[in-house]
Amino acid sequence: MSRKERIIEIELLRGLAFLAVALQHSIAHFAYVEGVSFGDGVIMTLLLVLAKFAVPVFIFITGMVLFYNYDGQFNYLSFLKKRAKDIIIPYILWSFVYFSLNYGWQQGWMGQSWKWFTMLFTGKTSSHLWYIVMILQFYLLFPVFRYVINKVRIKLSLWACIASIVGVGLLYVWLTGQVSAIGKMMSTVEIPVITAMFTKYADRNFLYFFFYFVLGACAGIRPDIWKAWIRRGRWMYISCFIILTVYYLILVTGSFRTPTGLQIGFHAVSLIRPMMVVFLLSSICVVYMLASWMKGKGERRYNTFILSIGKYSYGAYLVHALMLRVSYIFDMAWFVQWPIILRMMISFTICVLLSYLLMLLLSRFTWGKWLGGVPVKKDGIELYKLQDK
Repeated sequence: MSRKERIIEIELLRGLAFLAVALQHSIAHFAYVEGVSFGDGVIMTLLLVLAKFAVPVFIFITGMVLFYNYDGQFNYLSFLKKRAKDIIIPYILWSFVYFSLNYGWQQGWMGQSWKWFTMLFTGKTSSHLWYIVMILQFYLLFPVFRYVINKVRIKLSLWACIASIVGVGLLYVWLTGQVSAIGKMMSTVEIPVITAMFTKYADRNFLYFFFYFVLGACAGIRPDIWKAWIRRGRWMYISCFIILTVYYLILVTGSFRTPTGLQIGFHAVSLIRPMMVVFLLSSICVVYMLASWMKGKGERRYNTFILSIGKYSYGAYLVHALMLRVSYIFDMAWFVQWPIILRMMISFTICVLLSYLLMLLLSRFTWGKWLGGVPVKKDGIELYKLQDK
């Protein structure tokens, strides 16, 4: 893998995406606390829709960084070793922590150990770990994506490649509308692992997220063209983003009032839906534009903080669900009488700061990397580079 110039926008995107994840999960908790009002639901819906870019952006980043860095000779074994050290081992360790908290070991070590081991492959030890199971599929299949995309790139002209990307995007939009039909069809056969990936665990099947990775791959191969599109196409994707934000705000809040009373729910903005895909693609462009603006004109101290969060984003992602639990303890002790939106934002802030500070602390120890902390160099200078997590 050749060393290249850092793409600062990507590092900013990591930080922004982690903040969006923490905000989404804070909303998911406070949407169901006692006393939530319709007005609270409207604000939560708007914030949730605006934060929905998190997972697609993380996938986009993975594709962009992999194809940007690995454009020469490629050693699959070395590639997997690095992923095992940087991603899989921290995932296994935190999965053990969450299993211990959520399921415990009272029913016997042998049976519970087997249960935990099987859950490693589904991400079921905690609700947020589904993403790790899904993204690992892209790492395992990276040589396949690399071979196919490079073949297309070599054989087709630039405009033909662009047309192919549009065509694959349209195919992906269609595919996300067939999830239920595919699941029903696959439920009639019993193929180990495969059937489950299209039924019970369809929400973590890489096929239902692949276009964000492909788009990131194209951006990594030709970042000049991608950045030109971000500059020149802004009125198109910003218009789409605004229109669909209003659409989802009306759609979701319109479902809150039911014959049995106020029921806040956000099923309409689940990720794997055709219209949501269009919105999320526009969101990727909008957030990338924001990162570009931050790089060029943003306040330096804020940029430094977001960059630092992005640096520790993987470990912070793994631990943030636990830090949210801690924030709820503070909430019930001190803020329970406060307005719900304010309580939600306080919990979000506590979660972000605790997750970040824990990873920052772990980075000071050589063994901290195994828990997701980015290690420091022996001379005390922080290792700060573009990481493909």
